[in-house]
Amino acid sequence: MSGPGARRLRSMHFVPGGNDRMFAKALTLPADGLILDLEDSVPPDRKAATRPHVAGWLANHDFGPRGRWVRMNPIWGPLGRQDVEETIPARPDGYVVPKPRHAGDVREVAQLLDKLEQRHGIPNGTTRLKLIATETPEGLLNIREMTAASPRIVAISWGVEDLGAALGLTRVRDDAGRYLDIPRYARVMCVIAAVAAGVEPLDSVYTDIADLDGLRRECEEALAMGFTGKTSIHPSQIPVINEVFTPSAAELAAARELVAAFEEHARRGVYAFTFKGRMVDAPHLANARKLLARAGA
Repeated sequence: MSGPGARRLRSMHFVPGGNDRMFAKALTLPADGLILDLEDSVPPDRKAATRPHVAGWLANHDFGPRGRWVRMNPIWGPLGRQDVEETIPARPDGYVVPKPRHAGDVREVAQLLDKLEQRHGIPNGTTRLKLIATETPEGLLNIREMTAASPRIVAISWGVEDLGAALGLTRVRDDAGRYLDIPRYARVMCVIAAVAAGVEPLDSVYTDIADLDGLRRECEEALAMGFTGKTSIHPSQIPVINEVFTPSAAELAAARELVAAFEEHARRGVYAFTFKGRMVDAPHLANARKLLARAGA
């Protein structure tokens, strides 16, 4: 199995741990990754019983091309360490780390993985991490340091529900559905921190399940901001997310043409020129290459 870092992460879909019906459905979905949840979707009195259930899903089912992820409970709480200890023998591709507060929390997860990989004969460093980096006020303040805390990190996302609860926010969007200042700040910082660390920025969930037009608008805005994918909570959201975050054939053709033009001009020592009526230089080349890389082209 190829590592998760080599996979696209356009759409990562949450599956409540222990819900066999939803898990069976998830194995038919076009999501790039499935996140088997041990945290918010599992009642406190069911968490211990759900761990072996999720480990069994990982060990006994073919996920096809979908990434295999587990959302653990916070490492600083009483459950997170045992979540990892009981599920890593089934070799998930990685763990989604909720509510990190600072780089020390991330390093604690990474150090635990170092020990458990050695114990279970798993090649060192192959179990990856995705941080939900803004769910605590401390995490938002420390997002840069957290994102650079471990080479295991392949993506970061942001979340506003827990952050909003911690801050006492009465709402997170205005009457037109746009994010208010604090969640928008968290969203912006997620992109900036991810790109600075060389990892994938993934947009947060869209909770209005019935509003696929609103989801599309939010995905298009996220793409314009630099996000490369989004997390889903309902099967109907996945096709919209995949469509928006997959470059079109026309976009790919234009990017290839631009790269070729740069290569031709570079041979003549020219690094800024007019292309289809507009002046282009190094940033345009970088964007074209990023688009091609995002499509695996």
